[in-house]
Amino acid sequence: MIKLQFAAFLLLGLLTTSAQSQSSLRRIDVDAAAGLASAVLVEDCLLIHTTQILPAGADADGKPAGSTAGQQIDRVLRQLDEVISKCKSSRDRVVKLNVYVVNPAARDLVRKRLSGWFNRDSLPAVSYVATALPAAEVKVALDAVIAVDRKNDAELPTFGTVDGKGPRADWCVMPRGDVVYVSGQAQPGELAEATRATLDSLQRTLRHMQLDRQHIVGLKCFLQPMSQVDIVDREIKRFFAEATIPPVSHVEWISGSRPIEIELIAHAPATKTEQSVSFTAPPWMKTSPVFSRVARIHGDRRIYVSGLYATSDGDGETQVRDIFRSLESILAKAGSDMRHLAKATYYVSDDDASKQLNAIRPSIYDPLRPPAASKAKVHGIAADRRGITLDMIAAPTAKAAE
Repeated sequence: MIKLQFAAFLLLGLLTTSAQSQSSLRRIDVDAAAGLASAVLVEDCLLIHTTQILPAGADADGKPAGSTAGQQIDRVLRQLDEVISKCKSSRDRVVKLNVYVVNPAARDLVRKRLSGWFNRDSLPAVSYVATALPAAEVKVALDAVIAVDRKNDAELPTFGTVDGKGPRADWCVMPRGDVVYVSGQAQPGELAEATRATLDSLQRTLRHMQLDRQHIVGLKCFLQPMSQVDIVDREIKRFFAEATIPPVSHVEWISGSRPIEIELIAHAPATKTEQSVSFTAPPWMKTSPVFSRVARIHGDRRIYVSGLYATSDGDGETQVRDIFRSLESILAKAGSDMRHLAKATYYVSDDDASKQLNAIRPSIYDPLRPPAASKAKVHGIAADRRGITLDMIAAPTAKAAE
């Protein structure tokens, strides 16, 4: 009897040790009605980044993909499920969804689907933007960040596709280590020329960081018009030549001077530093007190924040200040603060909100530590009577003990 009790105690100890060594996800302020958590803190995980998933395929009777937003949402979620399965993960390990919809009504449908698709305690952080999408008649799309616990000793990102074919990856497995966020860059010219020059500029920035195109985990392109997205895809394919094209997402923006801006995420080897996040700029680029050219999160602890909206409608200043108050509160609960923001994406659909964002940011950020950022004027932010939404990634204030 004593031997059995000892064996049970030993087994319990092994299981406890194993559980403690596993990666963890901590969700902040879960809101089942909204279908999201305000933020998700990720620790010691491999992270899968997917490409922008569009509804595709045919129904069981052979008809084209559903034409209603509800049918398309169901199809997109089934495709996400397929990626999750191929990556040997599960729905409760989804960290972040970026959802692209044509209007607020489609956003409301997505919110309802997500509330039922996930367990209440495993809702991800979610951000929305209203945009035209890369295929005709498409009303909803998404990309995702998914945590995986399995071991991976790869030193570079690896890629996968659902069908095992094609030059463009459906997902990227980012190894453990650091992650680099490069702010959106934009070069002049017609769309093809501007895309080509912008990709070359991004590669120059990566090489300054002692990285290269094989370290790229994903690209996000803000372009106009979306009807010419094939031009952008062709230039991206040319840039990666014979290599696999990493995940790509597209958003239509409204730009006065440049047809495209591209931001990227890259993997980097782990560095020995006491900092959880650092900021830099290539010497040939101007610095700014409101955004960094490059931010680098050191280690495997990251905080993904849901897209933030003002809690009530108002003018641009009211909305911007309200959003930043909410952001400070969420970051504090997740063990971070405004000085440890690494990546910001600002979607604005209102000129007043855009101007107020520019006016208020200098009083919000440490001018030596602003996040890498992209600011996109878009057709809508998928919320009525709102003109701005923020999508943020942060690091904890301190690195985990090694």
